[in-house]
Amino acid sequence: MKENLVIIPTYNERENIEDIIRAVFLLSERFEILIIDDNSPDGTAEIVKSLQEEYSGQLHIIERLGKLGLGTAYIEGFKYALKHNYEYIFEMDADFSHNPLDLLELLKACKKPDIQLTIGSRYKTGVNVVNWPMGRVLMSYMASKYVKFITGLPVYDATAGFICYHRSILETIKLEEIKFIGYAFQIEMKFTAWKYGFGIEEVPIIFTDRSKGVSKMSKKIFKEAIFGVIQMKIKSWFKKYKPASELKTSQNATA
Repeated sequence: MKENLVIIPTYNERENIEDIIRAVFLLSERFEILIIDDNSPDGTAEIVKSLQEEYSGQLHIIERLGKLGLGTAYIEGFKYALKHNYEYIFEMDADFSHNPLDLLELLKACKKPDIQLTIGSRYKTGVNVVNWPMGRVLMSYMASKYVKFITGLPVYDATAGFICYHRSILETIKLEEIKFIGYAFQIEMKFTAWKYGFGIEEVPIIFTDRSKGVSKMSKKIFKEAIFGVIQMKIKSWFKKYKPASELKTSQNATA
């Protein structure tokens, strides 16, 4: 079984993509990268493909026909990871808001016996966000408070997008039933993993807003999270979640 796959969705990230790829490949652990590009008009995919010969067998790309949403990109990446037998699957942004060095901490935490999901958390030890306007910090912070209040999810940073999953989570969750595409996608994945009984640990990180390129955040995405959380909670009342204890035993046996 292969070990580590970092999934990085991209749309117009030519200013960052080569640097983030090289930074990940310089780490002390071996990581492979899967870029999922939504037909970036700025040539992001071409830059990735030009690097594939240098990083043969380590750098992969899926090119999609258009801008189809963050959630669908990750779902496609998860299916790729399962098909190609990766054990630890990461979500990461292309713009250096997530420090590549923190991949090592997420992996270390996810290898603990009772943990299957690790979260790069901006809010576990306070508010560790650099270069965001105060309004956006408050919006993000209060969104996590809101999620915890509505759902009971015991996570400080419910909307975090810097994640490590053990493959057992992705094998258990019916990926085709994950419907949200923005903030709410991140919440839905964490909530579903928690409902199945998987172990979660938050790893404190410092989140630094991008210095190059343009943010993809929008009010529409945030509204999806606000109303989607209520919808998600109501749907969970009518769904049975089989405990993941058998899968935890399987993970421990291979650790």
